[in-house]
Amino acid sequence: MSVTIGYEPLLDYSDHERRKWRAWIAADPSRLEIPMQPGGRFPTIGALLDHVYLVERRHLSRLAGSTPPDATGIASGDWQRLFEYADLVRADLRTYVAGLDEGGATGTITFKGIDGRQYAMSRRRLLTHILMHEVRHLAQVALAARIRGVEPPGEHDLFYFARFEDGVTRNHVDKLSM
Repeated sequence: MSVTIGYEPLLDYSDHERRKWRAWIAADPSRLEIPMQPGGRFPTIGALLDHVYLVERRHLSRLAGSTPPDATGIASGDWQRLFEYADLVRADLRTYVAGLDEGGATGTITFKGIDGRQYAMSRRRLLTHILMHEVRHLAQVALAARIRGVEPPGEHDLFYFARFEDGVTRNHVDKLSM
């Protein structure tokens, strides 16, 4: 059996999650400084979010045939600019996806990764990676917050996303009239 999920609904889910995290950070911008990997590549939640949004831009640049940037250029702690950057990148990603046909999606792209190695994959696979990369790292952000005793915004699973591709709005059973 094959199950197909459209990319647009997954983008909608991702955007919904971003709005939760933006509101959570806006309520207390010091949350960007919650430790993630002390002494590591992404020492704080802010550093990891910067990485997530930069990777989306880098891969989108590869898909578009342009040179990927080395950094977002956002100062550490500037949560408003960080999320504005994320919004701009996402708008560009949506534009790219809207113009992509099946032939383009299955076409192979070859690029050099940050590790210096050459990679070849379909555009579809790289697009899927962009979203999976974000979901994985946002789960790490939620864990880091919980470890520090800070409750992250809730209901992150796709299960809880109220609107999905089938057009059916998910409601809690106690809200349905029977």
